[in-house]
Amino acid sequence: MSEKASVRRSSIPFTVERLVHEFQNAGIKKGDTIIFHASLSQAGWVCGGAIAIINALQSLLTKEGTLVMPAQTGGLSDPKFWENPPVPEEWWEEIRQNMPLFDKDRTPSTGMGVIAESFRALKDVVRSDHPYYSFTAWGKHADRIVEGHSLAHGFGDESPLGKLYQLKKCKIVLFGVDHDKNTSLHLAEERSTKIPVKMGTAAKLQAGKRVFESYEEKAYNSDQFLEVGEAFEKAQGDFKTQIALAPSKIFEMNSLVDFATDYFDR
Repeated sequence: MSEKASVRRSSIPFTVERLVHEFQNAGIKKGDTIIFHASLSQAGWVCGGAIAIINALQSLLTKEGTLVMPAQTGGLSDPKFWENPPVPEEWWEEIRQNMPLFDKDRTPSTGMGVIAESFRALKDVVRSDHPYYSFTAWGKHADRIVEGHSLAHGFGDESPLGKLYQLKKCKIVLFGVDHDKNTSLHLAEERSTKIPVKMGTAAKLQAGKRVFESYEEKAYNSDQFLEVGEAFEKAQGDFKTQIALAPSKIFEMNSLVDFATDYFDR
């Protein structure tokens, strides 16, 4: 949705103060831990754009809470698997040898939206080390969540997703997006006995030279995520709400992951 369209559908500007009330009314409170997925284009006109959303969440959560967002970098992955768009096969090796290596302080996220990318760039936000599946975090549990993000099983129990699950009271907030953008469902894939393991490679510097390290992970595939999310909501309740005119959903992470793990197993 264009900014012009956002203005037209809004009867008021959504200031930081109004956004705080919107998030409060939707069930977010001081001290909460949330993982936030968002599309700003689905909201009404926000005074200050992405940074206003972030400011409102931080003001509401306070540093007793924790805010987490995905900061994935699919553009660094093996070009052999690129689909949107694909590149000619004769380019693949040159891309592999020349793609800038992941730098958690400099590498921008890919396809995560303007809110997640603006959050990543803030000075007091920390980021995990995974070259493809990194997460950013701010607040009480931020350092614990991002530390030790291993290359293997990047959405598994030792990943930021696994650590959020261990906190037991994490809330997933889908702001203007649906379950097809719900990264937490990858943790359910990791836990499912029915989803196969595959091998991947990632480039890194070793003794000043680019080398490729192999690792294993589950065969992640978000194609079923809308179907799983719909089944979860049908079984456990209506989580739909509206925040700043954006169609949104808020629910507990652990409930979703447990349900989805069983769903994948069946």
